[in-house]
Parts: sequence; C-alpha cells; structure tokens
Amino acid sequence: MTKNNLISIIIPAYNQGHYLGDAIQSCLNQTYSNIEIIVVDDGSTDNTPEVVQSFHNLRIQYIYKQNGGLSSARNAGIRAAGGEFITFLDSDDAFLPEKLMLLMEKMNENPELGFVAGHALLIDQRGNVIPNKFETYLPSPIHNLILGNPFHVGSVLIKKIWQEKIGYFDESLRSYEDWDFWLRLAIAGCPMDVIPLAVSQYRFHTGQMTRNGEQMTKANLAVLEKTFSYPDLNEDWQRMKPLAYAHAHLRAAAHGYLSSDFQFAQEHLKKALVLDPTLVEDGYRRIKNIFSGWTDLPKTDDAISFLERIYKNLPDELNGLQKEYRHVIGMAALNQAFIYYHHKNYPKARRSAWKALFTFPSLYKNFGAFTVLVKSVLKSPVPIINPHLEDR
Repeated sequence: MTKNNLISIIIPAYNQGHYLGDAIQSCLNQTYSNIEIIVVDDGSTDNTPEVVQSFHNLRIQYIYKQNGGLSSARNAGIRAAGGEFITFLDSDDAFLPEKLMLLMEKMNENPELGFVAGHALLIDQRGNVIPNKFETYLPSPIHNLILGNPFHVGSVLIKKIWQEKIGYFDESLRSYEDWDFWLRLAIAGCPMDVIPLAVSQYRFHTGQMTRNGEQMTKANLAVLEKTFSYPDLNEDWQRMKPLAYAHAHLRAAAHGYLSSDFQFAQEHLKKALVLDPTLVEDGYRRIKNIFSGWTDLPKTDDAISFLERIYKNLPDELNGLQKEYRHVIGMAALNQAFIYYHHKNYPKARRSAWKALFTFPSLYKNFGAFTVLVKSVLKSPVPIINPHLEDR
C-alpha cells in the first residue's frame, strides 16, 4: 500500500511555452494524486505565464524570477516545496502516468531509501518515441557513479530530508549540475535504488545534437575537481580519480567527433589514453567498443558516417586501428542492415547492405548477410540501378 505523502514536482521553465502545457498535463495525469506542481519561470519572454494560468488548478504554483539558469530555477522550486518528497521535470519533458506511483511504491518497500530512479523513453521534437532508451542503472559499487551520470533528472524521486542534508544545485555549473547533485547524495550516504521501468519521456532537440563540447567538458571537469577536493572523501572514491578523468576526456572526444571538431576530439582522446592505458590493450578492444557504443547515442543520427569520421581522424597514438577501418565500417553497416530489415525498412536495409558489401566484401561469405541483401532488394519497390543512388 503506497503511503499518500505529498510530492513536490518542480518544473523550471525558460521560453518553452510550446512544450510546457504538455509537461504540466503529464503531472496532472499522474495516478498518484497527492502532488503540488511548482512552475518556476526563469525570466521567460514567451507565453509561459499564460500557459500556466490556463490550467486554473489549485495544485499549481507559479513563481516568477529573473533569469539565473537551470540550477537557480530548480533551487527556487526546492525552497518553495512543501512535500516530503521532491522530483523534477524539465519543461520540455513529460512524466508517464504511473511515474510517481511506481517510484513511491519502491520507496515504501524500503523506507531507508532516499533516492529512487527509473528509465526514460526518448522522444523527438514532435513527441515521437526514439528507439533508444535512457537506460538507468545503479552503479555498483556506488563510487563508480564518478565515471558518469546514469540518471535522467526527470526520472528520479528524492526524500527532501536528503536534499536538506546536501544543499542545493550548484548554480556555478552550466551543465552536469544534476550529476553533481547525485554525487553529493551518494557521498553523503544516501541509500539509492533503481526500478527497471520507464517513468518519463526525455525530449531530444536538434540543438542538442551540437551542444558546445567545450562548455560541456569544462563543466564535466569542474564537477570532478569539486568532488575530488572534498577533504573527507572516502579512499574508494579517491582511487577512481584517473579513471574518472579518462572518462571525462572520452566524453569530450565524442562531442568533438559529433561536431567534426577533430582537433578537439584528438586532444581529449590522447589525454584519455594516457590516463587509462587499458583502452589500447588486447588489440584495442576497449577503445573499439567505446567507439561503437557512441553510435548508439541518440545524438548520432547516422551511425556509419559517425564511425567513418572517427576512424578517418584518429590521433597518431591510434594509427594501429587504421588497418581495421574497412572491417569495422563493414560490420557496422551490416548490423544496421539487419536492424532496418527487421523493422521492414527495406530501402534503408538495402543501402546499408550495399555499404557493407562495398566496404568489406568478404562479409558476404556469411549466408545470413547475403540473404538480407537479396531479400531487401526483392521486397523494395524501387529497382536497383546504382547502389549509391538515394531512394526516393
């Protein structure tokens, strides 16, 4: 039986009036009804006030403040929150109807918990679900949280007493402020858990595809510097320092390759290799897996082109990988062909299969690969004249 504690939902809003109504409605649609919704208008110049006022709902509180950034807006919401639990929703995202009920049930199963998170479904600008999912996991041991942020800010529920123990969001950070918040909770000893269910929708915008890599990296490194400067930081956390910085530089390299800033990407990739020599052990196994993993990011709209950009612009320290270029690209294209074929997108399956064939012909000694190519040709309504021509 879920206890009916008040949950404060904090929605920071800045010029997202066109999405804000859906965000608020997703809160009102919750199967868990004891809520208050605090919309913090961070100096918007659009129709944000009118959107909030259109709901005429006593559970909604509207706060206006001068623009101060995302952390500042969330902090204003926390200060106004009257609930025993708090949760966050960015104004362009949405809750799934059972989010609060599911997370509260987990809290009630284990009253010691101070933080629970779920998965998030990814959606595009129009609200269409993207096949990828923001998979949430609980780092084990917990000091592995320093390697990266596994939690979507809209998919968590926190006991307010734990927020009171660690303080507010760091307003000096322009990115990774939520990761910094989770780290402080973990270091303070907050018991955490995760449920294996999607509870929110996380919207990806076109603008997010090319977010400033330098800004993101600066914030990432700032979080690490801040964390490792804590005077009483446990030795288990301190030992993670080289690996944590290596991961930060790998993230920076990914941003560089995504935006085709190859000098930036190479510089950070070289720093990661120095900090974590295991990346090139066993025939470059780990670094190859990392490159392939980057293609699954929602920001990567064309996995094959992205891999080609990486392998054509590696630093000298990774010259040994160049000989694997054709095999890697061929296998990636073949894998993409199978995925497209499974989803009955035969034109794209055919294009990917041709790409695999011309990049690494020996792949088609594999009967399954040859079958995909043939079937995608037969089932496509467009006859093949030239494999490099785009389908109409």
